[in-house]
Amino acid sequence: MSGIFSVADRQEVFEYILSITKECEKIIALCQVGSGAKGYHDEKSDLDFVIALDKNESMPEVMEYMNQKITARYALTYFKQMPERRLQCYVLENLLEIDLGFGGYEGAAAWKPAFKVLFDHSGVVEEKMIRSREWMDDNIFGNKTKKDIETIVDSFWARLMHAAVAIYRGNTFRAMGELEFVRRQYLDLIGDRYRLESAVNRELDRLPEEEKNAIRSTFVTGESKEELVNALLNLTDRIYRELEGQDIPVSQEMLLEYFKECECRRS
Repeated sequence: MSGIFSVADRQEVFEYILSITKECEKIIALCQVGSGAKGYHDEKSDLDFVIALDKNESMPEVMEYMNQKITARYALTYFKQMPERRLQCYVLENLLEIDLGFGGYEGAAAWKPAFKVLFDHSGVVEEKMIRSREWMDDNIFGNKTKKDIETIVDSFWARLMHAAVAIYRGNTFRAMGELEFVRRQYLDLIGDRYRLESAVNRELDRLPEEEKNAIRSTFVTGESKEELVNALLNLTDRIYRELEGQDIPVSQEMLLEYFKECECRRS
């Protein structure tokens, strides 16, 4: 391989991963996850797999087996092993990324809806993953939503007050930092509501267009006071809408009064 990876390169690596996992007796099943499970997004999509083991105790041995097989065949640009996360990440010299997750087959669960079982010696992995989807979203997103709301309600209004004071004082970068902090919280709330991953905006392109437009209205587009105030007021409106019905220490009306005192109002 040379240069940046092609579709053919990716397919060759896919077939190699499939073959070496089938050869290991401690590997019960191999699942492809992410975009590749339902058809790659495009020629730049990487490879993501979950390897189901005969038992969790086999993980160190199988991790070492996979590392030896992959490094014997391909030159690497980067490798990281994270046993605490049951994960290996490889980046080949052609910049193809391969992520491998590990776990005992009896605890098989689909953490994301897109998965494809490539082989399964036990005959139960796919059924376990399908059944896990019946409760996975509610548990993951339900708990995350509750935690996010508890954290955000406790402080977002104070951050917006700090942003208003920074704008008033002409501390542009402080204002931007406070606004960006709250904007990340706002995006987490939207991600929770739509059950999309909001970290680094990972899945937010799947939002309806009206939600995207609402997000765009919160961007800081420049350093002028007018642009900062516009972002402040739009962000305030949007995050209070997301938190409607929650017990917030400072009401939106009171916060807007505070903004006026800081001369943060639209002209």
